[in-house]
Amino acid sequence: MIKKILFIILVMFITGAFNEAYAEVKIDDANSGNGVVGVSYSSNSGKKIKVMIQKDSTKYTYNLKPDGAVEKFPLQMGDGKYKVSVLENTSGTKYSYLDTKTIDVKLKNPNVVFLNSIQNIKWDNNLNSIKKGKELSGEQKEHDKKLSTLYSYIIKNVTYDYDKIPYLTTDYNPNIEQTYRDKKGICYDYSSLLAGMQRSQGLPTKLVKGYAKGVDGYHAWNEVLIGGKWVVVDSTFDAAMWGGKISQKMIKSANDYTKVNEY
Repeated sequence: MIKKILFIILVMFITGAFNEAYAEVKIDDANSGNGVVGVSYSSNSGKKIKVMIQKDSTKYTYNLKPDGAVEKFPLQMGDGKYKVSVLENTSGTKYSYLDTKTIDVKLKNPNVVFLNSIQNIKWDNNLNSIKKGKELSGEQKEHDKKLSTLYSYIIKNVTYDYDKIPYLTTDYNPNIEQTYRDKKGICYDYSSLLAGMQRSQGLPTKLVKGYAKGVDGYHAWNEVLIGGKWVVVDSTFDAAMWGGKISQKMIKSANDYTKVNEY
């Protein structure tokens, strides 16, 4: 009987040690000067995981798969102290903190943030979408001409995917390679694709969420740095207008857009 009890205790100890080893949070701030932080978490608990990034009174919250893969998130709120936290769902909408790290961010320049590959704008030079963007830009040097070329390609080749909307989940993130391949997507996809193509060529580009005049519901668009000024570009809206043979100006009035979040 004593041997049996000791065996059970040993199994419990080994199992607990395994779970503890598997449940590991990593917050990598090595590239904080470039405006990005890497976060990963490994767990077999099956619980939802969130990443919360806070600076002063502003918070951004993201979903994180607990598969150990590193996800990169922007530090887009300027220089200063950021608190990066990983949280685990306990019940309903309640979450508990697994780990928190304070990062003192000093950006190399304020626009470097908007060149990174991040969770909702994942790009690398091996993607066909990125190769296509560089092929389209060719030898062009001027940022505005590169933007016009990439924007024109997207509005003429990507159509709005109405069938996708009923199946969207709260943890949805765009896949720019899929959008490029399928030639369709929602506003989030359009904006991520343009941002990825632009960023890969060293052109600072934001993905913005909020509300726009003439668009029902929550919307996504881009802001692009041209000549030292951020300008609004809405490839989703203009793709619909192009399909209806209605001409539009590429650069929109910022007064027609209400920003909620930017990435």
